[in-house]
Amino acid sequence: MTKILFMAVSILFIIGGLMLTHYLKKKNLLPNRWLIGCSVFLIALIPTLMFPTMSEIIKQVIYGVSGLLAVVFFESNRLQVEKNRTTQNR
Repeated sequence: MTKILFMAVSILFIIGGLMLTHYLKKKNLLPNRWLIGCSVFLIALIPTLMFPTMSEIIKQVIYGVSGLLAVVFFESNRLQVEKNRTTQNR
């Protein structure tokens, strides 16, 4: 049961990241993909190093945001590659 729950949450997490990326792109609010890529590590690393006694719930939220930004980074990379391919084919 735990494995099924983990798989379902993981799939929903990835789908949420994809939906967030497409929403931000549609609204022209998607920042530079390298800015997102760097912030993935910094969001998780800096608070963990500065506050080693942080509660587990806050750590899990920070890791969740970092993971969501990782999905946004990879999806924005994919969108950029597709955009480059379509402009080369013209």
